[in-house]
Amino acid sequence: MQKRLLTKVPEATGSALANCVEAELEAMITRGELAPGEHINELALARRLGVSRGPVREAARTLERMGLVTVILNRGAFVRELQLDEALAIYDLNALLIGYAAGRLAATITAAQALELQAYVGEMEAAARAERKDQFFDLNVRFHKRQLALAGNAPAEAVYLDHTRKLLLLRRRSFDDTPNMVDANAEHRALMDAILSGDVEHARQLGERHARAGRARLLASIAYTNN
Repeated sequence: MQKRLLTKVPEATGSALANCVEAELEAMITRGELAPGEHINELALARRLGVSRGPVREAARTLERMGLVTVILNRGAFVRELQLDEALAIYDLNALLIGYAAGRLAATITAAQALELQAYVGEMEAAARAERKDQFFDLNVRFHKRQLALAGNAPAEAVYLDHTRKLLLLRRRSFDDTPNMVDANAEHRALMDAILSGDVEHARQLGERHARAGRARLLASIAYTNN
């Protein structure tokens, strides 16, 4: 993957600077610029961001607590390699959470919220047609995060964000093929139709089914890579 040229983090001090470096390091990992298992070179990254090594080291430790980085004594920080069994367990959990959120939205969604979610679906359709895989992936992540936020259950949202973040270590590969993007967005449209119809149970079922389809797409991508 071609690396994006980084701009230096905004001038800041203390916790604000640490937050900026943390956000940039997380973005590099989720964009795939730092691959699973890759060593995070503190000095090189500090130079690219125009900071000292301290904030980079602090950011790595924070991302370790978030499940994105592994820090090994006397060796440094590495992008975490998410094991397949943990990834599949997270997909199973997400099926319940996305289904729950869809059911809640079917009962409570407002017109403004519906327009917001439908806009995501429209943008994803355009990205899929143009084969803009990174854009589709980012929109997909935001779409589901927004669903959980609008469902109005803060603990459920927190669990979803905490665990789904780890899937970003490998989930982008699920959309390497254009048909996968098209299929996923067709599921999004069906899910939105169920939500807008007010059918709580059907929306819940489609939400769970969509998460399980994502699990299947991931497994298929891994099987294809290994052949």
